[in-house]
Parts: sequence; structure tokens; C-alpha cells
Amino acid sequence: MLLASLLVPLAVVAIVLFIERLRLPVFLAILATVAIYAIASDMAIYAVTTAFGQGFAAAVEQAGLLVIAGSLVSALALHQPLGTGTAAAAGVLAGLGGSPAGALALLQPAGQDAPRRALGLALTLLAVAALVAPSPLAVTTASVLKIAPRSVAIVGVPLALIAAALGWWHVSRQVPTDQTAGHLRWAWLAVAIPLALLIAQSVAQIPGAPFGLGQLRDFYLGMSAPATLTVIAITLGVLFAGRWQPSLLAGRSWAPLLLAVGASGGLSHVLNESGISELLAEQALHPRYGILTPFIAAAIVKTMQGNSLTAVLTASGMIEPMLPALGLDSAMGRALAAAAVGAGSMAICHVNDPFFWIAASMARLSPVRALYIISLGSLVMAVGALVVLATLRQFL
Repeated sequence: MLLASLLVPLAVVAIVLFIERLRLPVFLAILATVAIYAIASDMAIYAVTTAFGQGFAAAVEQAGLLVIAGSLVSALALHQPLGTGTAAAAGVLAGLGGSPAGALALLQPAGQDAPRRALGLALTLLAVAALVAPSPLAVTTASVLKIAPRSVAIVGVPLALIAAALGWWHVSRQVPTDQTAGHLRWAWLAVAIPLALLIAQSVAQIPGAPFGLGQLRDFYLGMSAPATLTVIAITLGVLFAGRWQPSLLAGRSWAPLLLAVGASGGLSHVLNESGISELLAEQALHPRYGILTPFIAAAIVKTMQGNSLTAVLTASGMIEPMLPALGLDSAMGRALAAAAVGAGSMAICHVNDPFFWIAASMARLSPVRALYIISLGSLVMAVGALVVLATLRQFL
């Protein structure tokens, strides 16, 4: 197990070296690393290729299409970023709907030529998505741990604000102040409307079906599908551009990021199929760790295989039977446990997560620099949230 667990950090190093030293595109660097990983971990070639293909397709469907939408809307109608306050607010709202990677992909125009704002927005989105309902991550955790999403909000909302503040603090220490002025105008509806539909989708999927069942629910889910959102965003981008610009629509500037998103999704799925993350997470399941147990379990799964939803599902399922032994079986104890799972699912965001590559592209960071700012930033937020939870546990 020790050798298998070391393969993931070695894979991260390999990807960085392939990009930095050999100048390979991200897609080829990840593909080469997957091939090496398959040989080193003794996985069957068929299993690896199948897992990579499935992960690639899922990532392209869920986030890749929105990468195209965000890029084309930026080229067509949105040529200036959002201001700092507006970018932070956009991160909060975007975190409530859909996958973090898909929501961030739509918000690409918000951080253009403004790296600090882009990274602050990204980390804010990551914190809110992990801790605040109706985000699918927070709702899933609440469902598995058998508590109402509104109970999670009592702890999750203030915790997400603290984590986001830590994220902005970390970014401010690493990235110079942006010189590009922010600008908010009607063309931002090309991004705001798809984001609103993503939030509506999250609400529609809450247990209890607030929007009802049947055709109405199917309508909300269909309208918020990535393909539908892509069509809506690009159509609105064309309308707000004010004139027909086929040369911009034919541009391929989004292609490298699209391939990087797909490849990182493929890598994540390969790592998930290996089963390493679950085996390691099981080692953290000890009653003496208390509130630390759900945090470590979620953080191990997220770090090892890169998918936040898998992390919260796996960690929540593991700790739910243990809550009485952990002293977290009360209503407030379960809310704290859910928040701990959410905090753990933030860390550590790196090369096996499409979100990482989208945020790095928005801020125009090299892989090494992105690891230092984005990955370390996600860890700072997660640990800061854990400290707050541990403190609350002493009084609640």
C-alpha cells in the first residue's frame, strides 16, 4: 500500500517535469504519466484505457463544454474582468450550483488579465461548493449523514466565508495587485443566466424535490445540462457582441484547456479505479481522532483521486456508522461532521482535478506556480476550516 500511495505524488512530479522540462502539452504530459502509472501499479492495460476514456468523456461533458462556452463568450462580448468585490460575489453564487469545475469554466471572463481576482474567485467558489447547500457536494454529505441541508448551513455558511477569506489572504501574499479595472455590464448576463440555471438544477435535485417531480423537474435538469448551457451562453454572447463575428467563433484558443480538462478527468478516473484512496482513507477511521476523522477521510480521497463528489460520498459513507463512537451523533455533531467532510474535500486540489487546470489557465500560471498557489491555497482553506471546527467542537 505504501508503494501505491507514493505513485500519486510521483505522478504529479512526472506531469510537472513533462510540461516544464520537455515542453509537452498538458494533455500529452498526463497521458504519458497515465501510461507509466499503469505499468508501475500493475494495473491491466484494458482497465486503464477504459477508465481513462470514461473519465475523459465525463470531464469533457461536465466541464469541457463549459470551457468552450466561457472562452467564446469572453472573446465575443466580455473583454474586461469583474471588479474584486463582484468577482468574490460571483464565486459565492457559482459555488452553489453544479460542479465547481463547470461553474468556474463559465466564469473564465471574470478573471482575464486579473490573476489575483481569478484565483480569489476560484478559491471562493471551491469553499462554497464544499460547504454550502444547495451545492451538490453539501447536499450529498447531508443526505448520507441523514441531516437536513439547512442544518448544514448553520455551520457551513460561516465556515465557507472564513475559508474563502483565507483563500483570498493566501492569494494576496503570492500574486501582485491587479492593474486591470473591473467592468460590469449587461453582457455579463451571458454568464449569469447559465449560472442561475446551474443553481436551479442544484435546488431541483435536493431530496424532497422543492421544484416538484415529473416534467417540471425534468425541464430544470434539461435546461441546466452542460450542452444546453453552452448553447445559451454562446447565443447570448453573440447577441451581446452586437455584430456577427464568425472568426471569433472559429477560434481554437480553448482547445488546449479542453484537452487538459479531459485528460485530468481521465487521470482521476484511473486513480479511482485503482482503489488506493479508499484503502488509505480506511486507515484514518479511528474513534480517537474525533472531528479529525471525517476531515482526513475526505482529504485523502480528494487528494488521491481528485473528485470532490467521490470524496464526500466515500468519506460520508465511511463515517456515518462511526458517528456515535466519534461523539458526533447529535444533530449538531452531525452538522459538524458534515462540515468536516466538506472541508476535507477542498484539499488538495492539484493535477488530477479539472478545476485546477481551469483556475491555472485563468491566472496564466505554470504548473509549478499553480501547485504553489492553488494547491497550497486549497490546503490553507481546508486546515483553517478544520481549526475552526475543532474549536467549535470544544463548546458544542
